[in-house]
Amino acid sequence: MFDYLAAPAQAPGITGGQIFGTVLTSGVALCAGVGLILGLRGSDWGPLVINNKKKAAWWGIFTGTAWMAAGGTWADIAKGIGSVPTALLSGDNGFGNPGLGAIAVVLTMIAFGGKWGSKTTPPAVIGLAASVVYASAGGIWGILVNVIHMLIGIVTGLGH
Repeated sequence: MFDYLAAPAQAPGITGGQIFGTVLTSGVALCAGVGLILGLRGSDWGPLVINNKKKAAWWGIFTGTAWMAAGGTWADIAKGIGSVPTALLSGDNGFGNPGLGAIAVVLTMIAFGGKWGSKTTPPAVIGLAASVVYASAGGIWGILVNVIHMLIGIVTGLGH
């Protein structure tokens, strides 16, 4: 009944570059999301210490990109967050449509340039939103998304 709980006759080694065993894109999305939440709430483990706006923004950008790469519900969450600034800054709002590239620039300026004091949640959420805009904007923003996507592919061994 619980054969899957039994120890294998021989533990598999590091195969296919999968350092942590089987980690798929949904697993990377889960780990990134949990890491972001733990880091924002306070962690005493080095990689999860998010104590300034730059770390928060980068964690948000990476997490949003991981969610987009995973697809499904993960991408829906990221798209929901990313749709807010796009809806506010484009379309029929009286300001004209600046284009997704300009919205990407503005979100980056706000996330990294805003004076957030000790608050790390706003730049993290703005980073999440920015990652969705980056994926749609193209140009140099697409390079960043592709680099993160390739790193996820290397970690998962899926070659995305």
